[in-house]
Amino acid sequence: MAGSNRGRLKEHLEGVHKNCEWIKTHVADSLLIIGEVNPKLQEGFRGLGELAKSLDEFAQDMYSHI
Repeated sequence: MAGSNRGRLKEHLEGVHKNCEWIKTHVADSLLIIGEVNPKLQEGFRGLGELAKSLDEFAQDMYSHI
């Protein structure tokens, strides 16, 4: 565990990144389960994946400024 505020913030942003990776993994798995059966549900999961991608990019940008 980091001792400084800077280090702790970086650790938390790494956690955000890891969680975003899990979200993207779960979205991809869900899209396989849904298949072509429900286009609206596919669209929703794809949107969720895009949100996770955007959040991850934002967190990585913040990380680079700490």
